[in-house]
Amino acid sequence: MIAFTRVALAFAALSFLAACATKPVVPFDRSSSGEMKTIGLVSPATPSGPSAVLASTVGQSFGLVGALIDAGIQANRESKLSSLLSGQNFSARDRLTDGIKASLEAQGYTVVSVPTTRTSTTAFLETYPPASGEPKVDAYLDVVLNHYGYIAAGITAGTPYRPTLAATVRLVSARNSSVLMEDSIYYNPIGTYDQARHVTIAPDAEYSFGSFDTLTGSPEHAVAGLDTAFVKSTEAIAALMR
Repeated sequence: MIAFTRVALAFAALSFLAACATKPVVPFDRSSSGEMKTIGLVSPATPSGPSAVLASTVGQSFGLVGALIDAGIQANRESKLSSLLSGQNFSARDRLTDGIKASLEAQGYTVVSVPTTRTSTTAFLETYPPASGEPKVDAYLDVVLNHYGYIAAGITAGTPYRPTLAATVRLVSARNSSVLMEDSIYYNPIGTYDQARHVTIAPDAEYSFGSFDTLTGSPEHAVAGLDTAFVKSTEAIAALMR
């Protein structure tokens, strides 16, 4: 049952791509947002581990039995990918926060970390804690990392594993809690979504693995692929606030 739950969550992550296409996007308007110099980066919401997804499998044609088989196979892949990343000292939370901080600072912002205890790994915060010390923040940046890892379109030849990442971001005024910006970032998405409404990033062709065994047999290259996904995605997040 645990394995079945894991595969259900994986397919829910893919369905999230379609669902987000109906969410309103709030573009950042610097002229109406007031003076914006200091950003409070709250602790991001992150999943418990990486995803290793086949978007289309043979098991999908065999109902519950096929889903259970797929779930067991996927759980095994994700366990191996998690061990691989741990062995390479890869931390999704660190990559996300460090990348956002560096990208925003490159644009001239001061970034203040705001440690936050989250009750959900899939939703924005309802309220934002005050940032301690100086300088006082002008807005809070809230990031939900929906998934990260590797994904392949199917089991046939020509559908390799490539890095994938999806995140939703929201910028909230520290003065009156109004939403100043909200959008979604997709690195190598597979699924139905509105490309015109959200930021989509094509995967780097250098990081493509013909099979999952090939991926796990090249741990440094696999981590480099995810590093690239995080760098490109955090740069895109910062670009939303230009």
